[in-house]
Amino acid sequence: MMRMEILYALLASTSTTLILASDSLKEIENAKRTLSQTFKMTDLGEISWILGMEVKQDHKHKTITILQEKYINGILKWYGQLNVHPMKTPSLPNEQLIKLKSPKPDVDVKWYQSAVGALMYAMLGTCLDLAYMVGILSQHTAVLGKDHVHTVQCTFRYLHAMIHHNLTFNGNECGELIGFSDTDWAANVNNHHSISGYVFMLSGAVVSWSSKKQGSMALLSTEAEYIAGAHAAKEAIWLRTLLSEFGELQEAPMTLLINNQSTITIVKNPAYHMHTKHIDVRYHFLCEKYASGELELQYVPTGEQLADVLMKGLVHEKHKRFCSGMGVR
Repeated sequence: MMRMEILYALLASTSTTLILASDSLKEIENAKRTLSQTFKMTDLGEISWILGMEVKQDHKHKTITILQEKYINGILKWYGQLNVHPMKTPSLPNEQLIKLKSPKPDVDVKWYQSAVGALMYAMLGTCLDLAYMVGILSQHTAVLGKDHVHTVQCTFRYLHAMIHHNLTFNGNECGELIGFSDTDWAANVNNHHSISGYVFMLSGAVVSWSSKKQGSMALLSTEAEYIAGAHAAKEAIWLRTLLSEFGELQEAPMTLLINNQSTITIVKNPAYHMHTKHIDVRYHFLCEKYASGELELQYVPTGEQLADVLMKGLVHEKHKRFCSGMGVR
């Protein structure tokens, strides 16, 4: 249960929607009673909506389902995409957007920027497989042309097909936190920077995900994977800490699955290695957490690397299989 002084700090100066979580209903009732004595509050009962997301709980089957059907319908209608033909994937394999030197005069920049923001919020909620396209589209918000607008429209067409999709967490499944880290080496055609991505799974569905362009150029695929693994390691440590605050202490090292054997070898061998001497020291955080026993790196074949869906456009069957593996139903 969250400490009461933290709750007071959250509620002191503004209207706030607060979620209380505990394995004891009595503790929740005590917390609500204490808060109501200090603040004017309304008890909304069991959570059903939060930040535009619908939450459904099935106590009998121990599942929690999160969906954004209302929000997705709303933005499709707002941007005139409600009656479009749905697409099976958010992007085509090997699809790229070229950076323009100057904006085209016949495009609506504000519409584009607003649409990308709307897609980003859907991605942050339940539509995690939009992360790659949102990241690519966001790099062209100032200078764009018709191809960029067309790509946004295609992404909306995929979102149309995802209206009823959701994330389902199953309390009957293993509560062990497990991560996937991947990269698409030199994927950006404009500057040849790689893309880092990770997903973390808990109780049958993804709880954290990221798709981000790396800040520096990786000379080797191993280096790109090493940098991606370092980013994933930082998130892993934070998630382990968060779970411990909920009373779910992760005793064993957390498994991070990587589909690059050379990267795993470099991390497990603390000796000097010619392929890492030029890498920024901050990325050696991955080695440190492996040495401390907090992380365990394991190899996973590319065909089973769930984070691959955040790196590039995939064919429909592979995209669907990876999304299902991440708990998207």
